[in-house]
Amino acid sequence: MVKKLWVNKISFTWKVLVPMLIVVLSFFILIATFTYSNIKKIHLQQLERELSLEIDSIEKQFSNELSQKGKVAQCIAEKTVVDKFLQHSNRRGNAKSFDLYKSVQQLLDDAKSMNGHIDLAWVANVDGEIILGNSSVPSEDIYKLKKRPWFTLAVKQEDVFYTKPYEDEYMKRRTISIIYPITSNNKRTGYVGIDVALNNLLPMSNPGGITGQNIVLLSSNSEILLDDHRMWPLFEDENIPLNVPSPVSNAKGAYYVELREVTNSDWKMAVYVLEEKVLAPLKGFQKKIIFFWLIAMLILFFVIKAVLKYSMRDFNSVVDQLKQIENGDYTKKIKVQRKDEVGRIADAAEHMGKQIHKQMEILNFQANFDMLTKLPNRSSIEQKIENGIHQSQLQNAEMTVAFIDVDNFKEVNDTYGHAYGDELLIQIGQRVQARLGENSYFGRFGGDEFILLIKANPKAIQQNLKEILQIFEEPFDLHGYDVYASVSIGVADYPTDSLSRGGLLAKADTALYEAKKQGRNRIEFFQDEMKDCFEKKMRLEAGLHTALENNEFELFYQPQLNVSLGYMASAEALIRWNHPEWGMVSPAEFIPLAESSGRISSIGAWVIDEGFKMAKELKQHYPKLQRIGLNVSSVQLREQNFVEQVKVALAEYNIEPSLIEFEITESVVIDRLEETIEKLSELKKLGIALALDDFGTGYSSLNYLRRLPIDRVKLDRSFIQEMDEDPKLATMVHHIIEMAHGIGLEVVAEGVETEKQMQMLNALQVDKVQGYFYSRPIDQKGLYAFIDAKYGEIQ
Repeated sequence: MVKKLWVNKISFTWKVLVPMLIVVLSFFILIATFTYSNIKKIHLQQLERELSLEIDSIEKQFSNELSQKGKVAQCIAEKTVVDKFLQHSNRRGNAKSFDLYKSVQQLLDDAKSMNGHIDLAWVANVDGEIILGNSSVPSEDIYKLKKRPWFTLAVKQEDVFYTKPYEDEYMKRRTISIIYPITSNNKRTGYVGIDVALNNLLPMSNPGGITGQNIVLLSSNSEILLDDHRMWPLFEDENIPLNVPSPVSNAKGAYYVELREVTNSDWKMAVYVLEEKVLAPLKGFQKKIIFFWLIAMLILFFVIKAVLKYSMRDFNSVVDQLKQIENGDYTKKIKVQRKDEVGRIADAAEHMGKQIHKQMEILNFQANFDMLTKLPNRSSIEQKIENGIHQSQLQNAEMTVAFIDVDNFKEVNDTYGHAYGDELLIQIGQRVQARLGENSYFGRFGGDEFILLIKANPKAIQQNLKEILQIFEEPFDLHGYDVYASVSIGVADYPTDSLSRGGLLAKADTALYEAKKQGRNRIEFFQDEMKDCFEKKMRLEAGLHTALENNEFELFYQPQLNVSLGYMASAEALIRWNHPEWGMVSPAEFIPLAESSGRISSIGAWVIDEGFKMAKELKQHYPKLQRIGLNVSSVQLREQNFVEQVKVALAEYNIEPSLIEFEITESVVIDRLEETIEKLSELKKLGIALALDDFGTGYSSLNYLRRLPIDRVKLDRSFIQEMDEDPKLATMVHHIIEMAHGIGLEVVAEGVETEKQMQMLNALQVDKVQGYFYSRPIDQKGLYAFIDAKYGEIQ
């Protein structure tokens, strides 16, 4: 028991590591492999040396043999008796000729007997007729010396001459003839010849060597003279160099081949040997390596198996626990009493199960409920509507879907902060939930929007909705502040208005839009007359997907008058949609649709491209033009690559960045302030001018003016249109202009429509004005005509 406890306390790492150390012994396999490779390499090097030595020996012996036979022929030719014999060869009948005949005959026989491997020694006259040979010489009629192919060549030689191997018709074997010409008094008198069978020359080299009889003899032009095994055609395309053993592989196997020039001739000799002949001794060594490796593997296998079996015996319990977790049982306990790594893994698996169980409960809640208000979320609402439609079909009943939206919720966020806005949503959910009956289902659809499902008669439904409006008559306590809020409600009925979930939500949304339009804090039921508005909205949204491709967008330009200079210095680009059915559509109508449908990015990119192009053209025609203003949406500004898009456009049109001004609204600034400041700062570094548009209409914070890297503010038209009738408003405009100038900002007044407004703004030293008094928004051609007609001086 003590021993087992002691083992349990040993680190699991060591329990695995100790037997694994035995595996180090397996490195002997690598050593053996390395040894085998080196031995193989040594054998191959030895082969190369032996091959070189052997062919060197063969070549030398072959050359020496040829040289020796040449010297024998020379020795015979230089004998005086041979010369005299040739001179008396035509007088064979007299006694002197007979004596000479006998002497030369003896000389030839002695040469054959004293020198091995000479098959035939002969003497021929200058006409190529054999006059005398040793005892076995055939008659001239049989030998036919003149018809031999080398005879013509021999006539031209002045020294010993070795013929190519040829098939001897008399001896019926491959033969080499060594011929020495005899000259007396500068006159050719005849020839001495020695015939040697080629097979009698080569075996003398070393028949028991590494090459055996694998010899090839080639002429100077690589013609095969000897190749018993017909191997050279397999080698000749390999470009084998001289005097270097070369590895060559072909269809018959891997070989080592060496090529040498034969001394005393213009021939070449090649020898070859199979690589496996050299590697044969290594096969036994290889088998031993494999055998010992297998034994070692078996030993290591059983050792590791035995140790790991003990060390990991509790892993099955851990695996079972993990399977239980996989199947959804997260609370099962593991009974493992160990303090090593296995025990810690078991504890971790058990803890993980508990954590997953906890997280699954959270995820299930998040999947079906809103984390802020704890009300059913959009997914649950949509599923509830689907189920309600199904039940209503079965029961032939009605169901009402009410879209509830908090009025002016953004102002609460902007005024008090998002924490207060969140608290308001929580309290709204609680108040509405407290007023609902059992046949109602209430949830948060997203943002400041809620959905209410009611199954009741029409009268009860109207009463419930009115009570919901009434609960907003009391203020909400937001962290000590009494805040009043109201809601607008749009209602659609099943099956009267739609038979599908999407249709009910869309039509309830359309009714909500109508409630907002009618002044908020009211209930609107979907009516048939709303269909046109609804359908137009849907068709406009669908048309946005093809408007760019169909070139339906166009930029109009509203000139801006530089008050101090008295002429047009800049213009604001305003997008217009020339719809094929409804004509010019106001940006106020289609821009929100573009933002909600995700098309604003592509439209904004088009505006930048067209605006940059127009700025370049205007600057070329009117050098004094200061800039063109382009409106940028919050969606565009949030894009990660927006600044990069601007850089690309600047490079493409090769214009000065200062020629472009981006106009942003206060709503863009409020949403993600820090991120907006960072993006605007990057644009400012490029040289792009920045203007804060519609200043004064939203939550106009002086802090924004301090922190934002802007160049000018644009006073909203609501200030300008009534300033000539409202002294207080005029005073406000005066102080805004002074304040902006005081912090180094220019001021542009929008919506100037009367001469009196123009005079007042001039007196207040506003920098620029734009509006109908000066010019309506005009297209590109109209802008050129406007500038040429009124303000040619900016050229």
